[in-house]
Amino acid sequence: MSNAIVAELSSDSYATALGITVQSPSPVLALCRKLIQSSTNASSMPLEAYRGETLALRVRSIGEAAKLGINGNTRFTLSGRGNRRTGPTIESESEPVEK
Repeated sequence: MSNAIVAELSSDSYATALGITVQSPSPVLALCRKLIQSSTNASSMPLEAYRGETLALRVRSIGEAAKLGINGNTRFTLSGRGNRRTGPTIESESEPVEK
């Protein structure tokens, strides 16, 4: 994604992009919310979050990501919607995990 906003992840709870740093249990989502607040034209922009030189997460649209939250450690929720599940768990107990 050549036009993506590039973010840097440090530790488990910090993310920085475009001079904005956030601390949160879900730093990429918090960073997306902060970026939306700082610019009215950025909501459709993608974001690539790096830990060092390694691409850790690619966000299709910071506007979409800004609407998400984390319920516990494994489920995405829509912000402001309580505990409404919007995505599958990372590992489901009902599905075997191949190692």
